[in-house]
Amino acid sequence: MNDSILDHLLKAIFSGGPVMIALSILSIILYTSLIRLLLFAVRVRLRDLEARDRYSIEDYQGSNIDDPSQVEWEILLAKYEDVLWNFRQFMQSRLRFANALLIAAPLLGLLGTVIGMLDTFRGLSLQSGYETATMVADGVRRALITTETGLIIAIPALFFIYWIKRVTNKRELELLEVKVLSYGKQIG
Repeated sequence: MNDSILDHLLKAIFSGGPVMIALSILSIILYTSLIRLLLFAVRVRLRDLEARDRYSIEDYQGSNIDDPSQVEWEILLAKYEDVLWNFRQFMQSRLRFANALLIAAPLLGLLGTVIGMLDTFRGLSLQSGYETATMVADGVRRALITTETGLIIAIPALFFIYWIKRVTNKRELELLEVKVLSYGKQIG
């Protein structure tokens, strides 16, 4: 049964022409990047991340902060901000890439539709009976399969990206909660 599914899949890919091959490659890249990004967002614990050692007590020696515990708090606050900013930048850049791939899928499907319709019109212009009907049917099939594939790739990816954004927001809120709780301990 696995051979028949694989054969059916390969037949569908090659029946759509070069656009289907491009759509297949695009879907592999898109869904691989989305799965990796989701796994990163789910597994990352921002409160456990350490910011790079950019901040030290020496950075605050010239400031008007006299209390050493206040200096430590300022360093910790700067580290929280650094981790949050790096996380946001990382996720936003990866999501921009995923959105570009998401947009490309239906556009590639549309390109396949145009190519298929051109084949259809070419077949209609032949006027040679059976060959005309075959070329028209192949052109329409190619047009429809690439459109369908582009949409099949894009629609679930749209929901996947939304899910990743929700997980990302949840992780950011967790870090802000830790920051607020740390501030509460500092005051209390």
